[in-house]
Amino acid sequence: MSELPIIAIVVLAGFAAFAMLARRPKASPPSAAARLAANAAPAARPDAAGIGALPDHGGASAASAASAACLRLAFGVVHGDETLSGKHLRVLRSVAAALEQSVQERDYFPRRPLQLPKLLKTLNDSEATRRELAQLIAEDPALTSAVLQGANSPAYRVAPTPVENIDGAVLLLGTEGLRGLLATTILQPVFQVPRGYFDNFAAITWERAERSSAAAGKCTELVGSDAFVAQILALLKMLAHIVIFRLTMEKYREQPDTLPHAGVFIAAIELHRARMARLIASSWKLSPASLAALAEQESGLPPAQMGALGRITRVCSLSGALATLAAHGAQSHAEALALLQGQGLEHASALMLWQASSGLRQAH
Repeated sequence: MSELPIIAIVVLAGFAAFAMLARRPKASPPSAAARLAANAAPAARPDAAGIGALPDHGGASAASAASAACLRLAFGVVHGDETLSGKHLRVLRSVAAALEQSVQERDYFPRRPLQLPKLLKTLNDSEATRRELAQLIAEDPALTSAVLQGANSPAYRVAPTPVENIDGAVLLLGTEGLRGLLATTILQPVFQVPRGYFDNFAAITWERAERSSAAAGKCTELVGSDAFVAQILALLKMLAHIVIFRLTMEKYREQPDTLPHAGVFIAAIELHRARMARLIASSWKLSPASLAALAEQESGLPPAQMGALGRITRVCSLSGALATLAAHGAQSHAEALALLQGQGLEHASALMLWQASSGLRQAH
């Protein structure tokens, strides 16, 4: 079974600029590190792949705490759990009522570019030639530029002379390198929104998605081909945040005399992200295994009772969240690594995921 992470990313490709109403100052959660460290649990006995059953309580608590801290960081608040009432509570309830319909709305889910199915098929076809892939990339100037820049980056360049043609770049990057590079090229510009209300939400959400996906990409060494599926699911979870944000903003537009409240957005995301991720996966006809992994997390099933894909998705999402907090000074590297080991990871596996998610540069 193989699902490319680009599938999940494409649904974001037409993501329009958020409606901006006012501006709020940035504020990092001051107690995130201490709160997350307090949730660390003893490591479970790992299996042969390096990942064992996650702790029933400590694992879920660490993931929830890290996610909550990231949301506070994204919305620029210290506390995100204020009691809601009046029109704010009405907005929250209207978001819940509109979840099912939202996955059908093009305001939230732009149409997939016409060329993309062919690109996905070519990337997933073991019989496709390098020249076929190069020709397909060459049809899109943005992809061409990104592939050449990637091939000439310090991470891939192996010769003193630069790579100047797509065929050579494709050979140098390889299929796996291309997948990640194309994903970034398609998704990252979408998150560059105008300054205004909740300035940091788009950038922090993209950064967290990128870091979670990077960790999931490393899971090939742990769970084989399912690592690509884990990347999809990690990205879908962040896509759910974006859809819920847009939906909540739309509901506030229906209350023109009420300014958007960060607590409503945070509550809506925390309450509905798991369900929204599953709705997205179902809408895009992802595999039964993917739907099952998301359903496990939606149902609140203890991590120790999840299947391998569900556990991997959780731990990679946690790694991405912790790395995002660390990049913004709200989590120490040592504490983050200890929390990952507390998810049932061997030290080497935890270190591998942490290096993948924390090694990315901080998003702008």
